[in-house]
Amino acid sequence: MARNRRSWGLNRKLPSGRWQASYIGPDGLRHKAPSTYAAKIDAEGWLGAERRKIDLGAWTPPGQDAVNGVSLEHYAESWFAETKGRHKPRTRVLNRGYLDRVILPGLGTIAVDKLTVQMVRAWFAGLEVFPTRNANAYSLLRTILNQALDDELIPANPCRVKRAAVKNRVVEPIALTATEIRALSNAMTIERWRCLILVAGFTGLRWGELAALRQSDFVLADDDVSVTVSRAVVRMKGEFTVGTPKSRAAMRTVPMPTGLRRIIVEHIEEFAVPGRDGLVFASVTGDFPHENTVRPHLRKAAAVIGYPKLRFHDLRHSAATQFAQAGATLADHMTLMGHTSSVMSARYTHSTASRNRALVEGLWK
Repeated sequence: MARNRRSWGLNRKLPSGRWQASYIGPDGLRHKAPSTYAAKIDAEGWLGAERRKIDLGAWTPPGQDAVNGVSLEHYAESWFAETKGRHKPRTRVLNRGYLDRVILPGLGTIAVDKLTVQMVRAWFAGLEVFPTRNANAYSLLRTILNQALDDELIPANPCRVKRAAVKNRVVEPIALTATEIRALSNAMTIERWRCLILVAGFTGLRWGELAALRQSDFVLADDDVSVTVSRAVVRMKGEFTVGTPKSRAAMRTVPMPTGLRRIIVEHIEEFAVPGRDGLVFASVTGDFPHENTVRPHLRKAAAVIGYPKLRFHDLRHSAATQFAQAGATLADHMTLMGHTSSVMSARYTHSTASRNRALVEGLWK
């Protein structure tokens, strides 16, 4: 994706070969041309016209004067700028993508107060078939328009498409048993990652939480084996960034089976970075591990135990299912998994044929 920065404004060549022009306006926000251009010179012409409006004091945000109101693009950009201190960097990257690639191309030039339920329904129906992405984009649009409702720009939120925000799974998750998790760990050809598989499978920690764990986060006493989650790491644009976990609920202490104590101690002695602040699951260079480094070894080990389509995130599903089947209440489950809603906990629990058989047999007894 080529970028061409002028003395004022920015031209960007899109993968389609067309040019997209944008600039920082007097309001401090980035504004994009209402359409893309086949030729670079046309994009530069639009930038020149916008600059002249600013110089003459006749500037208004692109699209606002054309639709006789605040355009969705202008309002969404204001909303996005205001969330800088509230949203985590990874969330902002995702939201930026949903705005640029899903929401604004179809609805950006329409005035916020002219949006109707029918328009939103037609936009959603016309999206390409990416269920999770579309559900997330719809949720983001609804959130932005809820703020517009609070700002009294609209009388009602037009995002009323039934089940549009429901995330339908494309790939059904796999829930391993405790025996299968141990077998998966043993099948890992790289010994450095065997303990990581066990901790993931018996705690349900997210990848970013696991990658950020330090020696001081573990309690490895004879009668208390646990791990405390107080940070998470994400990788964006080739760099690792350490921050707080996904939510306040994600800051938690998770107990582990005492049988893991010896395995974790031996792993720390051989593979962890020395010191209380040393990374427990460090890469061979002593840095944060990248999931892509572990993924090929996980895939091979999973095939050995009969689950060739297993993903690393399935270990979180496995732990969640084991918690539920061990008798954890809903409150217990939400605490262990770091969830903020019971609906999310429900998505992470899975029944099994053996569990169902045991429940039925229990009815007779």
